[in-house]
Formats: sequence, structure tokens, C-alpha cells
Amino acid sequence: MDTRRSRFLARWAVLLVLLAWASSAAAAPGGKRRRPPPIVSLGKVVAREVRNRLTAVGTVAPYRTSIVSSEIEGIVKTFPLQEGDPVEAGKTVIATLSRTDLEHDIRVMAAELAKARQDHLRLKRGSRKEVIAALRAKMRERKARRQRDALELKRAEDLYKRKVLDRASYDLAVANYEGSKSLADEAKSNLREAEIGPRVEEISKAAAEVNRVRALIARVRDKLSKAVIRSPFTGFLTEKWAEVGQWVPKGGRVGEVVELSRVLVRAPISERRIAHVRVGDAAQVILDALPGRTFTGRVRKIIPKADPKSRTFPVEIELENTPDFAIKAGMFARITTKYGPAVRALLVPKDAILQRARGAAVFVFDKGKVREVGFKRGRSVDSFVEIPPGTLAAGTKVVVQGNEKLRSGMKVRLRGSGRRGGKWGGKPGGKPGAGRKPGAGGKPSAGADGKPRGGRRG
Repeated sequence: MDTRRSRFLARWAVLLVLLAWASSAAAAPGGKRRRPPPIVSLGKVVAREVRNRLTAVGTVAPYRTSIVSSEIEGIVKTFPLQEGDPVEAGKTVIATLSRTDLEHDIRVMAAELAKARQDHLRLKRGSRKEVIAALRAKMRERKARRQRDALELKRAEDLYKRKVLDRASYDLAVANYEGSKSLADEAKSNLREAEIGPRVEEISKAAAEVNRVRALIARVRDKLSKAVIRSPFTGFLTEKWAEVGQWVPKGGRVGEVVELSRVLVRAPISERRIAHVRVGDAAQVILDALPGRTFTGRVRKIIPKADPKSRTFPVEIELENTPDFAIKAGMFARITTKYGPAVRALLVPKDAILQRARGAAVFVFDKGKVREVGFKRGRSVDSFVEIPPGTLAAGTKVVVQGNEKLRSGMKVRLRGSGRRGGKWGGKPGGKPGAGRKPGAGGKPSAGADGKPRGGRRG
């Protein structure tokens, strides 16, 4: 136990000796050199004509969305597509339904149509000559029978008056005459009807029957065409709600198709700012999923009804998609629109701004040193931030890189300028700034560009 304690105390003694030696060496004249000034990169304050900007966040939505449904009921026979497949308007078949029953109905109705056409044609042409001739012969026969019965009736009357013929025989003669007369009149009427032809009403009725059967066939053929379900527009199939063998009722959903050649960015705008938005205004859209790219669109629609909870109005911005459909529905979007007249403003790079407790600040570079300037930041314009007038002049150099640990009055070096005339601080016991005279008081001199020329840091 004593041995371990002795070793521990010995190690601490050695460490304290080394620390004392290091501090004395650093304090001695011509000792170890100090850290050189930090390296920074510069930017400039610029003056530009800018307009007021309105920013919002939104979501990308398809230009059109269609829930494709079946117009007839039936069993799904084929469904060749999968979710994500491209579709073309009026050409791509999404699904087909079984058509066997409809095809049978077509054949039955085709036979009915043929019969209706023949009946209509027969009525239009009228009676044939042979039929008319037969009716004339029948009329002559009936007429001759009437004449015979008339003569028999006359004889029966004479005999009945002379009381040679009884009453029953007389009544039979009268009945035979009346029957033959009616048959003769009927034969005459039939002949006249055959010679004149069918009535206009009958021809019209037959024509109407032809049209009725044609309409039935057209309806069945329409159902046959609806058994093939095609895409209503060009886009992509995003949802699939049916499979082969599944029964689909009339109006049942089959799939969802979206159009993405153009997209809509929907964003809520507050009621205080909606007055600055106009239909047709240009808008810049940045998508987090596509960094480094900016898309330009136009305000397509302003919904004049606010959300009762958030008091925001939905605004739609239309964008043209890329040839490879890089913009997809559901992407997060950042929207910027401009409004009002253009005014001249001073802008400082965003990278130069440091956020302090009292506000924003930048480090201004002047003759090799930096000084801190605070201000109240204004609008963001691209990669710049507006500063109040009179804060800095256009062309003023500000630090954009390496400004995190700077302090006002600190000397700095510019990135890419290099070291001229030896190392900062020189070697222990040597002269500061080999090959060059130090400035007054042992401080490094500065050239016309404000860069330090060597020597120990003040």
C-alpha cells in the first residue's frame, strides 16, 4: 500500500515540474510563439431593388385525381396494372369485366331486329298480286253464293205466302241469305284493303319496332364497351381496389389515377396576408426533397373560404413537372411570392449574420481587424438579409466564414492570402519576423491592404 502511494506521489511531482517549466518558458522573452490570428472569408454588402415577399409552406398535390369506377356490374376478368404504373388517356386498359352474358344478349336482339325489319318491309311493299287475285276469286265466289241464296229466299217467300212452305223452312232461307251476304261483304272489304295497302299507322308501328330493337342493341353494345375500363387521363395508377375474380358492383371503385405532368402546391395563407395574393402572380417553390432546385409557378386559385380554426385561406400554385416527374404528390414545399413596388435596399449575406441576445450582428473587416456592428434584421432576400439604412455602406466587407469566435478589434487573416516573411512570433530566442522589421513597439506592421506582416500578436 505504501509502495503504490509513493509511486502516485512521484508521478504528480514530475507532472508539476513539467507544468512549471512550460509556464516559465512561455513567459520568458523569445519563448514559445502564440497562436496566429484566425483565418476568415469575406463577403460584401450589396444594394438591390427588392419587393416585399410573402412566404408560406405547403404540400404538393396532383393536378387531377380520378377515382376510376365501373359503370356496370360484373366479375373482373383482367387487371394488368400495378400501383405506380404509368397510364395514358383513353388507351391504357385498367381492368376488364366478363362479357359473356352481354354477348348472348346481342345475338338474341340481332334476330329480333331481323324479324322487325322484315315485318316493316312487308307492310311498306303492300300485298302481292297473287294475294289480290285470290281475294278477288273469293269475293266472286261469295257474291255468287249470295245471289243463289237470294233466289232461294224469293222462292221461299212465294211458297210461304201460299202456305205451301212452313215457317221454319222460310226462316232458314232468310238466315242463309243473310250469312252469304255478310261473307260477300267481308270478301269485298278484304279485296279493297289488299288493293289499297296497309295503313300508315301500321307502317309507322313496324318502323318503331325496328328502332326499339336497335336501341336495345345499342345499349347492350354500350355495356360491352364499358366492360373495358380505361384510364380517363394520362398519369399514374396510385391505388388498386380490385383483383381478378372479384365482383364489382355498378359504381364500384376499381383504382385511382393521378395526373402529374402538372402539379398543384396547396398552401394556407393567413387572413392578414391573403390580400397581397392575386391569381396569376408568380411564385417560387423550393422542395426539401429536391435540394438546390427552384421551381417557378403561378397562383392558379384562391379559395375564398377560410378554415374556421386557423383563419387561413387555401391557395393553389400550379407548377410544370420535370420530364422525369421528379415532383411527386405529398412533397413538402416552401413558397415565396413578391408583392408591392420595388424599393432599393441594403443586403448583407446570410452567412455573415450572428444572432446575439440584443439582435443580429456582423463583423466588418477593416485594415486587418474586425469590428462588430449590431442591427435589427429585415426581410430575407434569397441568400441575403436586409439591414436598416445607414447601418453599413454598399461594398463594405463583412466576414462570412470564421466569424463564430471573433471579437471586436481582433486581427484576422484572409483565407488564401498565405503567410509572408516567416512564422508568427518567430522562434524562441530569435527575432520576430525574420527578414522583416517589426513595427513600433514590437508589433507587426500592416501593409496597405490591412493584412498583418508578421511579428508577435499584440
